[in-house]
Amino acid sequence: MRLDIKLEELKLEIIRSGFEILPLDFEHIIGLSNLETIHKDPFDRILISQAISENCTIISRDSNFNQYKNLKLLW
Repeated sequence: MRLDIKLEELKLEIIRSGFEILPLDFEHIIGLSNLETIHKDPFDRILISQAISENCTIISRDSNFNQYKNLKLLW
């Protein structure tokens, strides 16, 4: 996938839109180590762990996401 804007501009647009960029925290890594291995993609797994840990809703149409009991999922 190719972006038509610079990453710095994307970051500013995300913030302007009212979203919060969450840093990766050690608690997310702990949650990841305890996460069921339903999903095989490591990036998606850390997003799932982070969303569960932070009690956030994640937006995805990936059917593997809805198999995680404690994950709030939209779509």
